[in-house]
Amino acid sequence: MSKLEHKYLNARKFDKEFGYRVDYKKSGVFLSSAGEKADPIFSKGEVEGGQDEYIMTFAPVKDRTNCVLEVGEDLIITLK
Repeated sequence: MSKLEHKYLNARKFDKEFGYRVDYKKSGVFLSSAGEKADPIFSKGEVEGGQDEYIMTFAPVKDRTNCVLEVGEDLIITLK
């Protein structure tokens, strides 16, 4: 698993009722727009990809103002 995949999966927690959910107390990969974080989708089966391939998918973003990708606590990438 790559460092990016590890960071992506680090922020998930398991909930018996809802499956994998976001634990915002942990560092991970998040998409933030207008000051709000969009929840990543952790299910590998929801998006078709290659074998052992994770595709990072986030909830729809309504406001694309100040859209950034946060990777851990060290890297922030501005998206346009």
